[in-house]
Amino acid sequence: MKKNLAKLTSLLLGMTMMFSLASCGQQGAKESEPASSTPAETGSVESSGGNESGKNKLAFFLPMTGDQMQYGLSLSRGAELALKQYNEAHGTNYVVEINDDKGDPTEAVNVANKIVADSTVIAGMGSFSSSCAMAAAPVFEEADLLLFSPNASHTDFPSMGKNMFSAVMSQKYEGAEFADALIERFGTQNVALLYQNTDHGVIATDVFTKEYEAKGGSVISKETFVPGQTTDFSPVLSKIKEQNPDLLYVNASYSDCAQILMQAKSLNINCQYVCPGMALTEEFLGVVGNSIDGTVVLSSVPAFLPSVLESSKLDDAMQAFVDSYTETYNEVPDGFAASAFDAVNIVLDACEKVGTDTPALREEIAKLRDFPGVSGYDMQFNENKEMVKGIYMFEIKDGQFVVAE
Repeated sequence: MKKNLAKLTSLLLGMTMMFSLASCGQQGAKESEPASSTPAETGSVESSGGNESGKNKLAFFLPMTGDQMQYGLSLSRGAELALKQYNEAHGTNYVVEINDDKGDPTEAVNVANKIVADSTVIAGMGSFSSSCAMAAAPVFEEADLLLFSPNASHTDFPSMGKNMFSAVMSQKYEGAEFADALIERFGTQNVALLYQNTDHGVIATDVFTKEYEAKGGSVISKETFVPGQTTDFSPVLSKIKEQNPDLLYVNASYSDCAQILMQAKSLNINCQYVCPGMALTEEFLGVVGNSIDGTVVLSSVPAFLPSVLESSKLDDAMQAFVDSYTETYNEVPDGFAASAFDAVNIVLDACEKVGTDTPALREEIAKLRDFPGVSGYDMQFNENKEMVKGIYMFEIKDGQFVVAE
């Protein structure tokens, strides 16, 4: 949601990165570890911090290089901030380690094998993409080590083993909640769906369609495209225009979503436009400006963009998160940073209650109810270890995102 960062020069997996946090001592990583470790205090901990079992590390694997690196950066920053604040508040010495999976499932497996071989690791924490998290899941399950993803939303991820959890809402619940939110806002309508041909796009579209039609709405058109390859959407949009929809819901990344809706506008497809939370970026607004004012954006995570912050009041926890993140990194956080922040706090809260052994941890985490997080509201795990939470609705007004009234 933040910035479209330039692609960094490829980093060797064996490079050791070390991040030093303010007011925290520096703990050296072993030269053989291809990761960055962010420690808090290096002093001993009497009753917490994982020292009794020798475990004190949360090992993240994220895309720190490659096309997805901007997401990895946001996630890593949210995790490091959470760790710093948790250690300072509790007098603990937990450590965050950042490993680069390059956004590649094969590399994620390689990193997962390294993580499970480290006896100081409490949990694996990754990845940005569901594909990487799911590729690594069997490694963690075989090792009986917790895998808590800050961003995996694939419907199958939680069921891949007893140790799998995610901080974000499962696609099957998010898609259904989006359908319900649109019906509540606009009533039952004729909807055209245009979605990216990915696992996420297919699943989200299927779930949305089932829920929307079950509640009395009509999905009159479903069209797909290949992300990263399609630039001219006029042929498929012309087909949609012939159906005369009341709503056009585009399930795509912010860049594709912006291009699609701008082209829809030029083709005079005059209906209500709807986007998913992926569009909640300044880059999206930089493309569309005020040309598609009235567009609705649905998200299961909050937005911390300046225009949103000006039009709504955050609760105390979210405001404190935004303030501390902005002070630390000189930019406002996005939903990815918030999800990683919550993921760290959920796992460490469980550690403080039951220790660092995996069986006790997973049992405690599964009990999570009404978690006061910064990446959503009404956060809880259901009986299938799936995260469910409330839905936010935003709209574009005068070329800015605001909370929908």
